[in-house]
Amino acid sequence: MNYTQFSAIFLFSSCFFAEGRFFQVISILFHGDFPAALCPLRDFFLKNVTNTHKFHHILDKFHLKHVQYHWCIFFTLPAPQAWKEDGRPRFACYIHMKQRLFALLLLVAALCALLCTAALADDANPLRVAMQVSQNSFTEPTQITVSIRVSNTGSEALPGPVTLYYPNGKQVEEFGAPVLEAGAYKSWSGTIDVTQSMLDSGKITFKVKYSMYNEAHELVSKSRNFSKEITYTGGVASIEVNRTITPTTAGKGQEVSITYDIVNTGTLDVTDVTITENASISSAKGIIEKVAAGEKGSYTFKVTMGTKDLTSQSNITYRAAGKTETAAKEAATIKYGEIKLKATLSSDKKGGMPGETVKLTLKLANSGKTDYTNISVTDPTLGLVFSGETAKAGKTTTLEKDVTIQDTIDYQFAVIATDANDSEIETASNRLTITSVPADQAITLNVYAEADRDTVYNANDFVRFKVSVTNNSSVDVTNVSVSASGVTLYTFPTILAGETRDFTRDVIISMAGKFQFVASVANQLKETVSFDSNILSIAQAQPTAVPTSAPIVTPPQPDIKPLPTGDDLDPSLTSLQDPLMTAGYALLGLFAVGFITLLAAGIRRSSLKKQSKAALDHLDEGGARNYNVPGSSFMPENEEEAQTAEDAGNDAQVTSGSDDSTPV
Repeated sequence: MNYTQFSAIFLFSSCFFAEGRFFQVISILFHGDFPAALCPLRDFFLKNVTNTHKFHHILDKFHLKHVQYHWCIFFTLPAPQAWKEDGRPRFACYIHMKQRLFALLLLVAALCALLCTAALADDANPLRVAMQVSQNSFTEPTQITVSIRVSNTGSEALPGPVTLYYPNGKQVEEFGAPVLEAGAYKSWSGTIDVTQSMLDSGKITFKVKYSMYNEAHELVSKSRNFSKEITYTGGVASIEVNRTITPTTAGKGQEVSITYDIVNTGTLDVTDVTITENASISSAKGIIEKVAAGEKGSYTFKVTMGTKDLTSQSNITYRAAGKTETAAKEAATIKYGEIKLKATLSSDKKGGMPGETVKLTLKLANSGKTDYTNISVTDPTLGLVFSGETAKAGKTTTLEKDVTIQDTIDYQFAVIATDANDSEIETASNRLTITSVPADQAITLNVYAEADRDTVYNANDFVRFKVSVTNNSSVDVTNVSVSASGVTLYTFPTILAGETRDFTRDVIISMAGKFQFVASVANQLKETVSFDSNILSIAQAQPTAVPTSAPIVTPPQPDIKPLPTGDDLDPSLTSLQDPLMTAGYALLGLFAVGFITLLAAGIRRSSLKKQSKAALDHLDEGGARNYNVPGSSFMPENEEEAQTAEDAGNDAQVTSGSDDSTPV
C-alpha cells in the first residue's frame, strides 16, 4: 500500500483544563508505508519521545500496542507541577514549548501536503473499479456471484488493454482485454468460491492490470488490487442421528431394515456423511452426499436374518466448514425368532404424479395354529395405519390403504400382534418404494376414434375405423399399441411430444354394439398405462326391400301382308290399269311443257327489264327531251334555260294536243 492510500486518524486521548493548566495527548495512526514527507517528523519523535520507557507505557495505557499499523506517533504535553505524583512527573516525556508548537505546525503542514498529493494522485489515475457481491455475510465457504465494472473516467483513452484477475491470480478470460476509451467501461459478472482464507481475512480481493504513461511519458504497466469486505459469522456444525430397526425380531430368511436419519441441527451444511455399520449388518459404507442446515438425509441398510442374533452399531463421520466431525450410535440387538405371521406389502402401481392416489395392500399370512389378535400396523411416514385387526390361524388377512403421492417415499409397515399366550410379537413387511413422477415427465395420450357408418345391415358387414392418438405429454413416447377387445390393431414406434398419429382399419362387425379403442404405453416406471378412446355405437338394421319395377309390355307382332301382284288383282281393276297409265304420262308431259314456258317467260322478262333500265339511264343523262323532235335532248345550263325549255315543251304539248283533236 503506497503513500497515496495513506490515512491518518487523530485520537484525542485526553484533554483537560484545570486551573489554567493544560494536559493533552494526541496520537496519529498511519496505514502502510511511512510517507516520505513525514520522515523529519518521524525522526524527531524517534529521538525525543519513543526512546523513553514511558512511550511503551502509553501504548499499553491506550491498548494500542497490538494495533496493526506500521507507525504510531504520540504528541504529549507534560502535566504541570501540580499534577506530579510523589514528586515525580506523571509522564517522563518533556518537550520545550517552542518545540511543541513547531512540531504541531510541521505536522499540520505535512498532513495538508499529503492529502493534496493523494488527491492529485487519485485524479491522475483515471481507472475506477466498482465491485458488488451477492452475499456479504458467511458462515462457511460457499459460492457467490460477483459483479465488477471497470471504468475509464479520464479524458483520454487508456494506452493499453485492461485485464482482470481472480483472487487466486488466474485471469478472468470472460472479461477479455479491452482498451477503454475515454468515458468507456467494461462489466463482468461471474461466480467464485469463497474460501476459508477469504473468510479469515474478511475480504474478497480482485486485481486489475493496465498500462499508463508516467511523468517522463514512458509506458509503464500497473496493477491495482481492489477488495470487498465480507463478514464471517462462523457457524455451528451439529447433527442428530436417529436409527430405526424394522423388525427388531425376525425369522430365518426375513429381511431386516436399519434406517439412519441424519438431521442437521446446526447452521452449517454438512457433506460427505459416511455411516460405517457393524460387519454383521453390512461391509459397505452408507454415503449421504449433503445435508443442508435444517434438513434431513436418510440411508437404509438391508440384511437377511440367519439363525442368530444381529448387532447394529455405527460410526458416522461428516464434514462442515472444512473440518471433519464424528458421531456414533450405540449397539442394538436384532433378535432371531420364529414368527408365524408374515406381512407382505404391495401396491396397485409403482407411483405417479403428485396428487394421484396409490392403493397399498398389506397381506398378513398366519401360518400358525392360533389366531393373532389386537394387531396394530404403523409406518414411519403414515403413523398408525391399522389397529384392532385379527389374523385367523391358517388364513390370510388383507388390508388396504389409499395414500396420496407427494414425493418419492419408502413404506415399510411394522406389525405388532398378540398371540394365544397374550405375548406380544413383532414383525414387519417388506420395504415398498412409491415413486413420484414430475408432472413434466408424465405421459398423457388422447385417443379419438371415428367410423364411416353408424349402422350395418348384414351380420358380416365391414366398418372402416380411423383412430388418432395425440401425445399431450412434454416427452416423446415409444411403442404405443392400439387395441380393441384385447386384439392389437396397430403399434406406433414413436409419437413425438405434441404430435398426432392415426391409422385406418376395416373391421367385420358381427353384431351391433359399442366399440372402444385402448392405447397402451410403458411409462418412466416401466409400467403399462392405458388411455381409452371415445365410445362409438354401431347399430344393426334389417335391409330395406328393393322396390318392384313396372312390368314391360311387349307390343303384338304386326301382321305383315305382301302387296298384291297383277295376278292377284280383281279383273275389273286390271282393265283400268292401262288407261290410267296413259293419263299419267299425259299429265307428266303437260307439266314439262308448262315448266319450259314458265322458264322462257322469265328469260324474256329479264331481257325487257334490262332494256327499260337502259332507256331510263338515257333519259337521266339527257336532262330534258323534246318529244316533238325525235332524238332531241339538251341539258339546261341554268334555271332560266330550264324554265324556258319547260315552257316550250308545254306549248308543244298543247299544240300537239290540238293536232290530235283535229278530226280526221
